[in-house]
Parts: sequence; structure tokens; C-alpha cells
Amino acid sequence: MAQNDSQNGFVRFLRECFIIDFDKPLSIKNQFTIMFVTLFISVALFSVVYGISVLSHPLDIAEAAAASDESSDSSAKKNQVSEPEIKPAVLLKKMTSITRSAEQIHEGYLILVNKDNSCYHNGENVISLLGDNVKSDSYMVTDDSVRLDEGIVDNVNAMFDDFYSIYGENSVIMACGFRSEELQQELFDDEINSKGETEGEMWVAPPGYSEHQTGYAFDLDLLLEEGTSGIDYDGQGIYSWINENSSQYGFILRYPEGKDDITGYEYEPWHFRYVGVPEALYITEHGLTLEEYIKTVQAHNVNDPILIKDRGDGEKMWCTYFVPADKDGGDTKVPVPVEYDYTVSGDNISGFIVTVQLK
Repeated sequence: MAQNDSQNGFVRFLRECFIIDFDKPLSIKNQFTIMFVTLFISVALFSVVYGISVLSHPLDIAEAAAASDESSDSSAKKNQVSEPEIKPAVLLKKMTSITRSAEQIHEGYLILVNKDNSCYHNGENVISLLGDNVKSDSYMVTDDSVRLDEGIVDNVNAMFDDFYSIYGENSVIMACGFRSEELQQELFDDEINSKGETEGEMWVAPPGYSEHQTGYAFDLDLLLEEGTSGIDYDGQGIYSWINENSSQYGFILRYPEGKDDITGYEYEPWHFRYVGVPEALYITEHGLTLEEYIKTVQAHNVNDPILIKDRGDGEKMWCTYFVPADKDGGDTKVPVPVEYDYTVSGDNISGFIVTVQLK
């Protein structure tokens, strides 16, 4: 009976709490009842709304958590500042233009001369390396017929001077530089008569299609002992330094191993070609031939230039881009920067390559 009385008393209490006469002043008991009901309803509504939100956007929570983690990592690494990505196109804001004629497509350090693209040069700017104060004493030449384009002689001297300063060896011979179309004809005929047309054309370029005619290419030999010539310079031993570092001076190994299907010639570790320092660095770093490089840069205009960094010297940086020649054979307006030094070279195919020194 006592338990039933207790239960009946509790029921009467709840009934009195939830039966409110609003015509009379609210008792303390009724006020607490209203506050409790209001709080309960508010909590219930919030739970329902939050549950719907989580079900509708489950990824937002994960992203928020990830953002929180990144924020924590950022705080932990606040003293580590990463180098901002450089946008060369942003740097080239102030531009002007220069004019290039259709004939100038065939001029410059980056002209492509191969079995499909003939050479329009014939020794206009070449000089003998045995002239007064031309070559350094760090290498030799076969005779006074060895000539190179005057603009690349300083780079040749610098490369062999540095090689000599390291190894104390001046046995490298500049065996061949510029060759006229007439001389190339003689060499080509001899090679064909000796090896047959198919084999001969893998080693000697047809007249008018030789890189040697540009004045930017040369072949190396060795003088191992007095009167003994090491005809097969292979870039091995101490001479590997030349092949591995030539790009720092603007030279590339023109016919690399395994690229004969692209260049049209067998591997020649003795044949070097000047293309300019930034281009040589890029070609060497990416394992390209000159054919592949020109095809690559032709896909980049002034608004999307290629960025080139000297990995050995972080202070040196360039960008390069392509400008198609006028389709009707007229003059071409080539956009160039106002605030930076630049060079412009024809590609000997369809336009001009602009190289800008950013820093």
C-alpha cells in the first residue's frame, strides 16, 4: 500500500506540473516545468537538424578535420618557408616587339640542320683557331684550316681551360670545325664509295645538310703521344668530364647513343654542337636531342614559356618560347621583354625561339 501511495503521489505531481492554469499567476513549479519543456524541445530540434546535415554532407566533416590537421602541421612548420613557384609569363609583363625577316629563320645558334633541313650558312662568320690570340693553350688543333663561328670561340676556350686546370692534360685536338658544302661533297662521296650508300649516310651528312657547315659544330680527337693520334675519341676516362660538363658552356653531344632513329646518325661521342648555355642545360638534363628540344619549345608561346634553371647555380634562370614566322613569308613581329636580356634564333624550320635571361 505504501508503494502504491508513493506512485500515486508522483503521478499527481506530474499532472499538476503539466496542467497549468494561465488565468492564475504561475507558481515556481509551473515556471520550472515550462523551462524544462522548452529546453527539451530545443535540444531535440538541434539534434534532428545536425543529424540531417551530417547525412547530407559527410565529406565536409572529413575536410574540416583534414584542414584542422593541416593547420596543426602548418603551425609546427611555421619556420620552414618553401620557395614560391615562379611563373615566367608573369615576369614578362613589359613587352615590345622586334622585326625578323623570313630569311632570318635560317640564322642563329638554334637552327636545326639534319637530313631534312638544309644549311643556309657557308662560313660567313668563321675564323681560324690558329689566328692571333684566338685559341688558348689548353687544347690543340690539327691545322689552320680548323675554323669555328667567331661567337662560340670564347666558350670553347673556357671549357678546355677548365678541363686543363683540373687534369693538367692538353691532349685534346680540335680535329674538325666548319666544313664548306664543297668539302662535304668530297667526304660524302668517299664514304659512299667506301661503305655503300646506306651505311655511308649513317656517318656522313649529304652536302648542304651537314652541321659542320653551320660553324657551330666540331669533332674531337686525342694526341696520346707525339705523332700518335687517338682517332676514336670516346669521351671516356678523364675525358668524360668534357662530355658531362659541356652543357655548362653551351655545347651538347649532338648525336647521343640510342637516338639514331631521331637524329639519323649513329652515336658520335666526339661530335659537339653549340646551342647556347640555357638550351644546352635543358637538353642535357632532359636527355633530348636538338630535334626533340625544338619540337618541345615550338609548343610554348610567350604566355606559356619553358622555365630553365641551372641546377648547379640557383642564381641562373631563363625562359624560352616560340614565335611562328609569318605564314605569307613576310616580316614577323617577335614579342620580346623590355626589362630582361634576350636572344632570338631562327629554328631553320618555321619560326623563332626567344630565350630570356630572368636572373
